[in-house]
This record gives sequence, C-alpha cells and structure tokens, in this order.
Amino acid sequence: MKIISFNDVPQVLAEVNQKLDTLIAESASRPKEDKTALMTIDALRVYLPVPLARQTIYGLVHRRRIPFEKFGKQLYFRKSAIDAWLANGRQVVV
Repeated sequence: MKIISFNDVPQVLAEVNQKLDTLIAESASRPKEDKTALMTIDALRVYLPVPLARQTIYGLVHRRRIPFEKFGKQLYFRKSAIDAWLANGRQVVV
C-alpha cells in the first residue's frame, strides 16, 4: 500500500478519474442483455443448454413444466423466468 501525501492528491485523483473514464467507456460499449426479453420457441431452443425439439417444448408447456406466456395463439418465454427455472434445478431432459 502506497502512502499518499497531500501534494500527491491531484495526481492520484487524475489517475483515478482516467481509470473511471476508461471503465465507463468500456461498460457503455458492451451490449446490454435484456432479462425481460421474450423468446419464441425457436429462440428458446437455441438458448437452452440442451437443444430440445419443438414438440418437446410444446409438451412441457402443455404439462406446465416450463414457464411461458401466451399472447393470442403465440407462445413466448421470458428470459428471466427461464433463467430462474434452470437455476432452480429444473431438468431440461424430458
């Protein structure tokens, strides 16, 4: 640990400011992941750690073993709900 004298404070603050600017710029350039995003069945098939057939996903939905949302006749899967489902130890294999 380096001891900073009062005379070194301006230089140290400038270094800290420069490092913060770099971190902020790097963070702004990274794409943000939207946890509330809705996925279709095909997007879910790609997202799951084990790819499942469309029929298998329809079976899980029918038995209400996977979280889903339905708008009209279209099924959607919220990314955050799927992440929580997987984190709770749900088995993907049927």
